[in-house]
Amino acid sequence: MRLVPLGTNGYIPTHGRQTMCFLVRTEERAILLDAGSGVARLFEPAVRELLDGVAALDVVLSHYHLDHVIGVSYLPGVWPEKPVRIWAPAPPLVEADPAEALCRLVHPPLFPVSLPELPMRVEVERIVGESFDLGALTVRVRPQEHPGGSIGIRLGDALTYVTDTVPDPLTAELAAGTDLLLHEVWKGGDGQAAHGHSTAAAVARLAEKAGVRRLMPIHHNPQHTAADLEDLAAELARGTGAEVILPVEGTVYEIPERGA
Repeated sequence: MRLVPLGTNGYIPTHGRQTMCFLVRTEERAILLDAGSGVARLFEPAVRELLDGVAALDVVLSHYHLDHVIGVSYLPGVWPEKPVRIWAPAPPLVEADPAEALCRLVHPPLFPVSLPELPMRVEVERIVGESFDLGALTVRVRPQEHPGGSIGIRLGDALTYVTDTVPDPLTAELAAGTDLLLHEVWKGGDGQAAHGHSTAAAVARLAEKAGVRRLMPIHHNPQHTAADLEDLAAELARGTGAEVILPVEGTVYEIPERGA
């Protein structure tokens, strides 16, 4: 399995970083975790090469805030000819209905055409249970505390993707045994950040409890410079035995796929 961060910021693209989107390439599938402005990086030649031979694109959404879904409206430009399956959380996991939320975004007057009128076939699959399958890959999810709701996402035993949530002990259970934990870190220090987000000390403790081998801080505060992020990574490294990787957008990271 290969992971390519396409957007690592929360809220606003800044400092050359796009908003939340991560490409996961397995032997048989291409999966986007969230669809923020990082979807625009599918135009980049090195990223497009990773999509060679892919018959359809799977998009797994954590929730519906704009920094995680605005890239759905980019798909006609970057993926116009092949099908798209959007795996979208529904009640009781979150408060929003997938079709209503996505059709509100991709529909006049905010967009020239509606979701069913896009040039490629788009299927919206509702996530309502604790797991679903993407081919041979089992995806587990759990609800999180965040305004409007969000879900944590585990892909086999390879990685766990956790963003837009307060620090939650149940995250350690979801991530236990995975190689890589991607977890939001909105600011340094301890406690809880505003608007349902997480801090470095709490995330370090979660990674330690989960026993993950590697930890990647994501959903960066747009005010943070590269130096600020290096400081956050150093703080995380002091608080956990996991290897801390500060993601670089467009870089390919290899991940063991033991659970596929």
